Amino acid sequence: MSADLPDHIDPWRAVKNGLAFDGVLSLEALPRLKAVVIPDDGEYVTRVDYRVVFERDVEGRPVVHGLVRSRLRLPCQRCLSDVRIDVESPLRLVLVRTDEAAAALDADFDPLVVSDDSIQPIDLIEDELLLAIPPFPRHALGGCGFPDASEDANFLASDRGLASGADGADDSVDSGGPPNPFAILETLRREK
Repeated sequence: MSADLPDHIDPWRAVKNGLAFDGVLSLEALPRLKAVVIPDDGEYVTRVDYRVVFERDVEGRPVVHGLVRSRLRLPCQRCLSDVRIDVESPLRLVLVRTDEAAAALDADFDPLVVSDDSIQPIDLIEDELLLAIPPFPRHALGGCGFPDASEDANFLASDRGLASGADGADDSVDSGGPPNPFAILETLRREK
């Protein structure tokens, strides 16, 4: 049975009744996620598809499982323009009443400690999406429109006065390793 997602739910009762919820949420319903993504424009509207099922697993444990997915507009960490990332996260939680019970679980399930017999299902959905966002979202290699890395390195080296000489050797570094950040200090010391 699928129903509309309630604001609050008693998860123990939901497990007993085998409740399932599926549908679509707008970004407006998820304020923590909305703060992380690039706001919707008229052309592209972020939607979150979800399926959340409360039931007992084959071992009789009360579980919440399902799937949460969306296509999020995030700032690319290379070029800072927006990049669309498909995010999909399976839900696999075991309901427990105490931290001790949570510590005793297998690594297959994550615990959901429920101490006051009430949870907000929308928070589960939002938490899973936030955890599924890559730590450094970015375009595929070459998708940002930047020159390749070797051109960037030469530009940065010439900008700092570390450009290679005509023979390709860098005057300020030992050719056997990375540039010495204190090489300029050595030249200043010699001038005194």
